[in-house]
Amino acid sequence: MKALLTRLDSLWTRVELVVACGAAASLLLSLSAWVVLKGLAAQTTSSFVAGALLRAGVLGVAAAWVTFRLTKGQRLPTAAVGVAGALVGVLLRNVGVSWAGNILGWVQDGSSLTLVGGLRGLATRLTLLLVFVGASIATAQGRHLTIDVVARLLPETARRFSNVLAGLVAAAVCVVSAWGFFDFIAIDAFRARMDDAPVAKWSAVSQGLGRDVFFLRRQLALDFTVAPRVVTGATWDTALTGAEWNAWLDAVDWSNATEFAALREHRELPEGTHVPLVVTSPDSPRGLLVKPLSLVVPLGLLALALRFLLWVLRGAPAEGAHGAAT
Repeated sequence: MKALLTRLDSLWTRVELVVACGAAASLLLSLSAWVVLKGLAAQTTSSFVAGALLRAGVLGVAAAWVTFRLTKGQRLPTAAVGVAGALVGVLLRNVGVSWAGNILGWVQDGSSLTLVGGLRGLATRLTLLLVFVGASIATAQGRHLTIDVVARLLPETARRFSNVLAGLVAAAVCVVSAWGFFDFIAIDAFRARMDDAPVAKWSAVSQGLGRDVFFLRRQLALDFTVAPRVVTGATWDTALTGAEWNAWLDAVDWSNATEFAALREHRELPEGTHVPLVVTSPDSPRGLLVKPLSLVVPLGLLALALRFLLWVLRGAPAEGAHGAAT
């Protein structure tokens, strides 16, 4: 039985490591994109040269990398071309500022990322995910935070019992906390009533998530249409024609749900334009998924509770002197 639990724990850890790597890569990408776009969109003046410095750095690194690949790792040409690229970046100063500002405006205010609060909102949610995954992995290895001043004075058997008891208490606290966060989110984000039964609150959350996923899929359809145009220089808030917007509205039957019925009336003149952002009701589309994504907190706490229980069933192994579980 213990061998089976150990294999289950190992499989769980491998899955979490994959999730952690994906979340960390996405977090790095989102923060890098935010910094680069903000820098490239900044006007260079006599008192503000951050944009020029960033442009120089980007061009220098890109030129050096290409040269390194073409010359098969020769350092002198790579360094020379990298310095030349940086100098060109300084000389270009405000070239591309409008293009970068347009891209940043679309990403923040007219794309799927708008629904999660932009690049910074995405980074916040990814950070939360990493926190809980890291805590879960630490728990599995007996590396969670403990106050063991007294436990160190106990004999081995009593220490094992103390660890098991602490693990059970920690699991109970995580379960209670998970329900508390879920209850708050159900009321605050999904309009459940405070006196609703747990089943009713779960129903409100599941229905709300279905609605939000539907809006996300519809926004992605707009993104695929608009993205190539914005990247090639079209102004993001006029890149979608009225005829295309009307076709987007007609692509689904909005009357399937009562709250969507009024959305069919948001039509435009075919020769006009429309901001490429999904229309929602009654909530604003900006930050629409911020509160639902907060479900990562109760889900993370529930995962921690299960990790503590699995750790207890495995005999509450503690981190050894050299970092291995014993």
